[in-house]
Amino acid sequence: MVTHRTERLTADGGRFVDLQVWSASLFEGQTRDAVIGLKYRNERRNALELARLLVPLVGADTDVLTWVPTAEARRRERGIDHAELVARHLGALTGVPVARLLRRLGGGQQTGAARAARLAGPRFVAHRRCAGRAVVLVDDVVTTGSTLRSAAGALLREGARGVAAVTVATVE
Repeated sequence: MVTHRTERLTADGGRFVDLQVWSASLFEGQTRDAVIGLKYRNERRNALELARLLVPLVGADTDVLTWVPTAEARRRERGIDHAELVARHLGALTGVPVARLLRRLGGGQQTGAARAARLAGPRFVAHRRCAGRAVVLVDDVVTTGSTLRSAAGALLREGARGVAAVTVATVE
């Protein structure tokens, strides 16, 4: 069950930009189990299965895939950045190049945070290599959309030609 939503963000100069977010599934059942297994039980084999769900969501005009980086403390704790693993598998499956284009600022985490904190979202800095390119952001789960809006905003400020997002699941 593919879901779609549009997130509105403010780009430089006060103009509004619509971010298209495509999710392969609702955050329930086997999809939920696979995401949790990857994130919290180091079940890395799940990354390939989750990437397979995303293949139909990647547009033919995509120049590069990147992922929404997890907080550094979480990455160290888990030993992986789960979104990076999914993105790299997705790149291998689609033939679209994958590049690290975002750096997360600060150590705040979204999982388990109160809604107000999640809405404030993390902050990101984008690499200049995104300039002029159509970027697809890859993440595991979208809830409030604030993380994706923040990441997309950073890419657009560095000159990305366009940004869309694909996530494994959405919380409705």
